[in-house]
Amino acid sequence: MAIAIIVPGRDVSLLKQHIENHLQGAAPVWVYPDIPDPDQVLMAVVWKHPPGSLLAFPHLRVVQSLGAGVEHLLRDPQLPGQARICRIVDPDLALGMCHYTAMAVLNIHKQWWQLQEQQAQGIWAEPVPEVVPLTIGVLGMGELGVPVAKTLRSLGFEVMGYSRTAKIVEGIRVFSEGELSAAAFAKKVNTLVCVLPLTPQTEGILNREVFEAMPRGSYIINIARGGHLVDADLLAALDAGNIERAVLDVFHIEPLPTEHPFWTHPKVTLTPHIASVTNQANAAALVAENYQRAVKGQDLKFPVDPGAGY
Repeated sequence: MAIAIIVPGRDVSLLKQHIENHLQGAAPVWVYPDIPDPDQVLMAVVWKHPPGSLLAFPHLRVVQSLGAGVEHLLRDPQLPGQARICRIVDPDLALGMCHYTAMAVLNIHKQWWQLQEQQAQGIWAEPVPEVVPLTIGVLGMGELGVPVAKTLRSLGFEVMGYSRTAKIVEGIRVFSEGELSAAAFAKKVNTLVCVLPLTPQTEGILNREVFEAMPRGSYIINIARGGHLVDADLLAALDAGNIERAVLDVFHIEPLPTEHPFWTHPKVTLTPHIASVTNQANAAALVAENYQRAVKGQDLKFPVDPGAGY
C-alpha cells in the first residue's frame, strides 16, 4: 500500500522525505499527480486538493489534512465516503498561534501603530497613553483557542472564551452557545480573537451584529479562516469608528487580491496567512503513525466528525 501527497502549488519534497524516513521503506510515498498505481493508495495527505481527485483511489481509507482545518475537504462533494478524515494537532502549531495573537494584542495595548506614525512624522510625544484596559474574548476554545486564551491570561489580560459546548478552563470563564449568542458574548469584550473552525454554523460569524454589539473603539483579530468574516461589515464598522482596528491573517481569497480595500485601509493590519505554519517534521510523524494505525486496523489519531465540521 502507498501514501499520496496532494498539495497543489507547494514544494512538498521535505514532507515526503520526512514521511519516508518515519516509514523506513514500509510504503512508497508519491506526490500528485505522479501516482504510479492509484489502486495501492491507502492514505492521502492533502491541502486544498482538486475536488474529485480522491475518487481516483478505490482503496483509500484515510484522508489526512495537512493543517488543523478540514473545511477544504468537507466542501468536496465527491469526498470518498469510505475514508476517515483526520487533522493535524501539533503543539508547535498552537504555539505559533499564541505568539501571533500575543504580538497583535500587545501592539494594540501599547498603541504600536501610533508610535510608528509618530516616528514617521518626527514627533516625540510622551507619555503615549495606553488604550482602555483590554477585555479579550476568544471565539473557539479547542486545541488552538485554549492555548491562545491561556497565553493572553498569562500576560495579565482579562480573558473570556466562547465555545460550541460547555467547557471548564482554569482561570478563564467560558461561555457556550447555549448560554449566549456570539453577539451577546461580543458585548462583554472590547477585543475579539477568532480561532474557530470554519463550519456552516461559524461562517460569517464576524458580522455587523457582532461589531455593533461591541463597545465603540473595539478590536478584531482573525487568525482562523477568511470565511468567518463578512468583509463589507468590517469595513463599515471601521469607517464608523465602532471597530478601531482589525488584525487579519486570513481571507476569503488567498493571496488577497490587490484591489481589495483591506490593503490600503488605515485601520487594517494584514499578514499573508502566517500566524502559524504546520511543522512538516511533526506533521510527517503523525502521517506515518496514522498510516501504520490504518494498516493495523487501529483507531486513528485526531479523527474528524464530519457532522461537526472538525
